[in-house]
Amino acid sequence: MKKVHAMLPMLVMLVFILHSAASVSQEHNFISLVSPYFPPYTYERQREVVGIGPDLIKRVFANTNIRYKITMVEDYGAAVHVMKEKLADGLFLASQNAERDAIAQFTQPLMINRWSWFMLKGSKVDVRSEVFKSQAGIGTIKGTNTSQWLKKNAYTVIAQPTNAQALVGMLKSHRIDAVFVADAVFEHELDVKVLSKFTKVVEVEKPFGIYISHDYLKKHPDALKQINSSIKLLRQKISSDD
Repeated sequence: MKKVHAMLPMLVMLVFILHSAASVSQEHNFISLVSPYFPPYTYERQREVVGIGPDLIKRVFANTNIRYKITMVEDYGAAVHVMKEKLADGLFLASQNAERDAIAQFTQPLMINRWSWFMLKGSKVDVRSEVFKSQAGIGTIKGTNTSQWLKKNAYTVIAQPTNAQALVGMLKSHRIDAVFVADAVFEHELDVKVLSKFTKVVEVEKPFGIYISHDYLKKHPDALKQINSSIKLLRQKISSDD
């Protein structure tokens, strides 16, 4: 059984989670999951949280005895904040970084997330050049691991909106030279005809999975084994269907 709620405003979201956490804290085998607004992975449709992520979560937890609830928040920064405040037990879909590792355990990967560069077709931008790294104006999505990666590698980030649609507009109007995001996130905003106007260069592939808080795993030591076993079965099924 699951409960799904979609809430973007931070204050409303925090009040809801606090109330929910109090009401279910005594329940056995229940996990509260938080996910950022990050279409096509997680978004809202007709007041329900949907997307690639919730679909995978449903399939994973169907093979466990763990009930779950999903709350959607504004971005990854908000999701990590909720985890740090111990207002949620898990975060999905996410790639690994040190900040998240400090508060939670990463599961087996559910899928591979490709971080890619997008430029206007015909652009003379060379993403492998030092000139690009030092001078090009880059756009990415606020609070994501792609944002952290750009900063860590000393790229010039000049735009960090909360959604890919804004990045598409900035690129088309030449306000930025390139976009660096998960390719599925950028491509979700475009139809095939419009997508053909852009060039894509894959930079890195990262495992995408679930983070389960260390506090939750202390109380439910068998949960990670259940979840990882279910993920393994799901990946085998997906591979056999391909």
